[in-house]
Amino acid sequence: MAERHSFVSATLAELNRRKVLRTVGAYAVAVFVLLQLMDAAVEPLRLPEWLPTLVVILVILGFPLVFLLAWHLEIRSDGVHRTTRAGLLSRSQSAVLFSIMLLAMGGLAFVFYQYYSGVFEPPGPPQQLVERDFSAPENSIAVLPFEDLSQNDDQGHFGDGVSEEILNLLAQVEGLNVAARTSSFAFRGSSENIREIGRLLNVRTILEGSVRTSGDRIRLTAQLINVEDGYHIWSKVYDRELTDIFEIQDEVASSIAMSLVESFEGLTAKPESRTDSLAASQAYRTGRLHWWRRTPAELQKAIELFATALEHDSGFAPAYAAMADTWLLLSLYGNITTIKATEKAQAMIEKALELDPESAEAFAALGLARWQIGQLDAAESAFRQSIDLNEDYIPAQLWLAGVLGEQGRYPEEHLVLQNAMQRDPLNELLMVNYANNLSTRGDWQEGRNILGSMLELRPDSTILLRFMSQMELYNGNLVQAWKLANRAYQLEPNNPEDIATLAKTWVVLGDAEEAERLILRGLETSSQNSSLLGSYWMTLVSSRRYEEAELLMRDWMQQYGSDLPAALKRKFDFQLGMIALMRGKNGEARELLVAAIGEEDNPAYSGDEVMNVTLASMATELTGNSDEAAQLLGLAERKIKRARLNGVDNPGIYYNEAVLLAMRSEPEKAMEKLRAAYDRGFREQWVLDIDGRLAPLRDRPEFILLMEQIRDDVVQARAEIKALTLAAL
Repeated sequence: MAERHSFVSATLAELNRRKVLRTVGAYAVAVFVLLQLMDAAVEPLRLPEWLPTLVVILVILGFPLVFLLAWHLEIRSDGVHRTTRAGLLSRSQSAVLFSIMLLAMGGLAFVFYQYYSGVFEPPGPPQQLVERDFSAPENSIAVLPFEDLSQNDDQGHFGDGVSEEILNLLAQVEGLNVAARTSSFAFRGSSENIREIGRLLNVRTILEGSVRTSGDRIRLTAQLINVEDGYHIWSKVYDRELTDIFEIQDEVASSIAMSLVESFEGLTAKPESRTDSLAASQAYRTGRLHWWRRTPAELQKAIELFATALEHDSGFAPAYAAMADTWLLLSLYGNITTIKATEKAQAMIEKALELDPESAEAFAALGLARWQIGQLDAAESAFRQSIDLNEDYIPAQLWLAGVLGEQGRYPEEHLVLQNAMQRDPLNELLMVNYANNLSTRGDWQEGRNILGSMLELRPDSTILLRFMSQMELYNGNLVQAWKLANRAYQLEPNNPEDIATLAKTWVVLGDAEEAERLILRGLETSSQNSSLLGSYWMTLVSSRRYEEAELLMRDWMQQYGSDLPAALKRKFDFQLGMIALMRGKNGEARELLVAAIGEEDNPAYSGDEVMNVTLASMATELTGNSDEAAQLLGLAERKIKRARLNGVDNPGIYYNEAVLLAMRSEPEKAMEKLRAAYDRGFREQWVLDIDGRLAPLRDRPEFILLMEQIRDDVVQARAEIKALTLAAL
């Protein structure tokens, strides 16, 4: 009688005899190599996005085919032959085996169909902006740029002037919500339908128009359209002789604006704060366009245009305020210290308020000046006064949100930004701050979606690229952070902000040499730029070049002279105290770090704030004062708890909690928090390397393993970046 075998043993013996396992294993190795080559080739060769998905599906479905071929056929020296039966499996067992195979193949096919059925369909129109839970206000309007239909296509400036003048007049109407120019003019020449534009701009009505000339006559057509159904509410045509262009713009814009106001109910005019000089008004508006772009060259151009506006009308208060806040912004983006910028700005703010005590622009500039020297309460008061005077003035809302964020009041910051984005939904600076708020509160994915959709509209915006890079870096996506930062740098290689962002990325990637090369190049033309100097300090510290880092800080302080504001002095004390502690100067470190701590009743939270307090505790402990060190740890704990109450849930707060627990000799809990920081994106290897506060953890196997994981992540990211760089050559 033949020996009976169990189904499992018989199946394994038959698989081995027919060399099925060896064949399938060889196929798996080939598949692995193919997928690796595919992953490296898709982007450099610009292959279709669906191709990797198709290849994966085909190679997976190839496994059962390889199984069947290996089962039934064998390769001999004289050719391919059908495999002879050995009788290990009965007919019923063979039927069971192949039934299992068919069910597995059917199940696999069903899963692929459900998951990938839409992958190969032609893509629809790109989603240009992530939808937000905003509902358009009842009385709301967007003014699109008037289209130039002239035969010579030379009246675009005239159409823009009419559109801008209408916007200016409508902004004076109480109860009317007007989409900001930065958002509505983004649809110049757009093929989007009115309903989609209205949804994106969050308005119920849209004004569009056209300009055409014939000889010495000009015709303007304007239509007010209901977004909900796409029908016209009214349409008017204006025919004029081409005499004084500015006068025609003013007349037609006023007529259109009055007709628009009559189309809404319950509207009243606000008090006007504008110039009678159309040339001054145009220079001011054009200056604001450059002002929003936030590069040194654009801000300098804005100053020149604001000066032109004042040449035409020396009593134009908004132009003085604009000059003031542009100088203040140059201290952030350009090559001038905060003190010098504040001195230039203060006289212009005072002049603007003298000309118009109720100038929203002047109060916003005053708030910015106070914010930059650390007077947060005074800054908030000024910004709120500006918004009370003109709730449509977006810069005041942007800066108010910034002050609230700096104070750790993240839910309030969120609301202010949401309200501002209802009025200016395509404003890049509002969006990046909104995304940053989401990231701080643990929802970077939504923030990434918002910025990503905006980047589809404006792929060359260095503001979007720069901020997305910083957020990707902070959330552990090192390769994507480098791609975005490098793209911004390629577009604006002389912009200090873009240089600093790329340099910080290289520091996290472990290449301090490349970071330093970039920074030194930037400092050749912007030696006083705070972003470049801050990045250089970070680069030196990451390389343990503490003496050079200290000299850099002291030279930087000398640029400010003896009139250093208290808030700025605390920042310098913090950085100098950190260096002193790393160099073993514990007494000096304690003195500097304690002096750098702000008021305890200040609810502000930031990684630097908690680092300052915990480093002060460490230095105090090393100088023999354990009681004071414990009190400082208690202060750090209170700040972290306040942050948690305000919704903070990012990698940084988990790291700070890990530090606090390590310093309190709770290593197991500290490692849990450190692992949570890693899981949420913490990849700053250089920080772990030099952070003395984590000394109680360094000999623990799980800490060593985490360090190795981060090193591996950084090495892998650099390898991918190197491959991308070579592929681009």
